[in-house]
Amino acid sequence: MLLNCYKKFFTYFQQNKKSLKIYTFLSFVVGTLELFGIALTYPFVLKLLSNENDSGNTLTSPIVIGLGIIMLFIAKNLVMIFYTYLQAKFTKAVEAEVNLSFIKYFLAAPYQETMKISLAEKSNILGCLIPNTINNFVLRLLNLSVNFFIFVLIFLFLVIKFPAATAITIIFAILLLYLQNAYFKPRMNKNSKRIADASLIYNQRTNEALLDIKGVKISNNENFFFDNYKSAILDFYKTATETLFLNTIPPYITEPFIIILLFVLLTVITWQNYSEPDKLIALFAMIVSAIFRLAPTISRIQVNFNGINSALPMTEELLKIYEKLGIDKVKDITHKEFARFNSEIELKNVSFAYEPKKLILKNINIKIKKGEFIGIAGLSGTGKTTLADIIAGLLSPTSGKMLLDNIPISLPLKIGYIPQVFNIINASIKKNVIFGSAVESDELTIDALKKAKLYEFIIENYPAGIEANPFIDSTGFSQGQKQRLAIARALYSEPDVLILDEATSSLDLKTEEEICNVLKSLKGKMTIIAIAHRLSTIKFADRIAFMKDGEIVDIAPFDELYAKNNDFRELVRIASIKPSELSP
Repeated sequence: MLLNCYKKFFTYFQQNKKSLKIYTFLSFVVGTLELFGIALTYPFVLKLLSNENDSGNTLTSPIVIGLGIIMLFIAKNLVMIFYTYLQAKFTKAVEAEVNLSFIKYFLAAPYQETMKISLAEKSNILGCLIPNTINNFVLRLLNLSVNFFIFVLIFLFLVIKFPAATAITIIFAILLLYLQNAYFKPRMNKNSKRIADASLIYNQRTNEALLDIKGVKISNNENFFFDNYKSAILDFYKTATETLFLNTIPPYITEPFIIILLFVLLTVITWQNYSEPDKLIALFAMIVSAIFRLAPTISRIQVNFNGINSALPMTEELLKIYEKLGIDKVKDITHKEFARFNSEIELKNVSFAYEPKKLILKNINIKIKKGEFIGIAGLSGTGKTTLADIIAGLLSPTSGKMLLDNIPISLPLKIGYIPQVFNIINASIKKNVIFGSAVESDELTIDALKKAKLYEFIIENYPAGIEANPFIDSTGFSQGQKQRLAIARALYSEPDVLILDEATSSLDLKTEEEICNVLKSLKGKMTIIAIAHRLSTIKFADRIAFMKDGEIVDIAPFDELYAKNNDFRELVRIASIKPSELSP
């Protein structure tokens, strides 16, 4: 499983794959320097204890050998410092690559695909699966590689130098590692899956508690959401604590093994060299030096193995999501080209289903003339927003077609979209109007704000004008002013079609009237499609398409529709709006 995950991961994310060769080489260099430093301990101690005079050969003097050992370990540590820097740079580069791959998918993939992934699931991918995969899989693999080379080279040295003693201890080592892996691996895998599940629930509870904070406070349900959040985060931390605890155990299990290894080697060496005390002391020094380096190396190997085992389920989950979503097939984000029309938009026999055999829209037929104001009315769940999403190019019809001037549409329309809830960024008014557009223009910004009936308010209240930032902590603008800002944002790109999706449903009557006056001023200058529960918003529409059970059952100006359609008349009654109040 580990090897399969490794191959898949660096097949999908290849941008930094070549760097692994550098790390592998540096790992070997570090291991080699460690080995030479340990090996030189023997001649160094032997020369110190020897009575022989080596004045004629300075290269074999204890001082030179000692300096050599010091230089080797300094060189090794310098290489390790460089290795650690490259490791940090590499892992963060990989994490950025993985993050960008998923963010690009969420932004660039068809809306019909990304809308199926909840905000909590997206947060879980970016905030849990990716960091855990990088920090507990990729990073630990790199740590494992350098410690593996150190262990193997020192161990091979001991095997060559002391075959009998090392052969005995290797049996203990294999048995110890096997037993530790058998005990820890299933527990780490189980905890990893629990962490992924707990993280998802934690993100869901966070969104539930904070995204509608106003509703929570008004309904006096703070305790309910606090308790839900508390339960989720405590469960998450409990699992994380268990994982952290399991990761800290291996050194304490490895330590007795190291002591056994040391005593076995020292016993065998003493038995083999008891008649040569100088040689015996020198061998002792070398063995202690080797064990001193092996002990933390073995502990780190086991800790990294445990970390990798704990990350494998989350890494597998991330790779499955990558494959399922087809992240690698998402094209680069580019500026779109838009279709233009001269006379009309037509939807011909359009049907749509999110799931097979469950139609949301059924045989929609409608013609919308350029410059016309079309209202879309109907009870909730009748397909109004889905119809608008098809016109906006966010969804593709399951059957039927959309025509522009009697020609099948091949490019999306240039749409200005005004949702019920929209995102204000912590930046200037100008930046909020431009909203990331490639074209930044003060002239277009001011023109859009004037059309939205907001420019005079800004000039009168903010000395910095459109460069002012009144949005810190989401304050500074009233709800109606924010809605007009949304209209300005939609108008900035000079769209052909303006779509309002329940844009006034949360406004008071006075503010709604102000927005309606803005729409009146735009009527005839651009094509407007407005979805509304509150029929007063579309009272002056040229025509109202009345929807029921996914179909347009009637379309006409308000008075005519009210006169001939009983269901629409009932909707007007429910809305408590008198026909006389709805006349333009």
